[in-house]
Amino acid sequence: MASRLETFEALVRAHSRLVSGAIRRVCSRRYRALVPDIEQEVYEAIWKRLGSGKEIEHPSSYLYKVALTTALAVVRKHAPETTPIEAISETSAGGPGPFGGLLPAERARLLAEVLELLPPDNARALRAHLAGFSHEEVATLYGWTPSVARHRIYRSIESLREKLKEGNLDGRSAARS
Repeated sequence: MASRLETFEALVRAHSRLVSGAIRRVCSRRYRALVPDIEQEVYEAIWKRLGSGKEIEHPSSYLYKVALTTALAVVRKHAPETTPIEAISETSAGGPGPFGGLLPAERARLLAEVLELLPPDNARALRAHLAGFSHEEVATLYGWTPSVARHRIYRSIESLREKLKEGNLDGRSAARS
């Protein structure tokens, strides 16, 4: 029976390209510097799994999943803390938009209501965009082409603006001036 170290080294040798490829799928140019750190976290997770005595039945699938989830977690952790919600809420004239004068909790509630009204794929694309992901990253996350992701994001933003301008969500006016 192979030792833990031998098993680990065999897994790393056999699947290092798979792991780095999965990580690179998630990381845009903005996060390329994090790739070695993410790879290290993936290998630490594998080492811990082997140390717990649990067998890895389908190593390719397991390592791919661990690489993707680890990369997504690291990218989300390093994503900008502020979201582009202010850009969405501004009007084309540059004045205060539909969120003008609302407290952050009210903004979040209104945004959640509007997201529920969007088609599911558009809502997913907009949520990822609001979390700080670029359209290329959104495309990678959901298996779309960059143009499809960009289209879904922009259409969602436009729908969001229109629905907020209508202001009849929950019997309240979204715009307060």
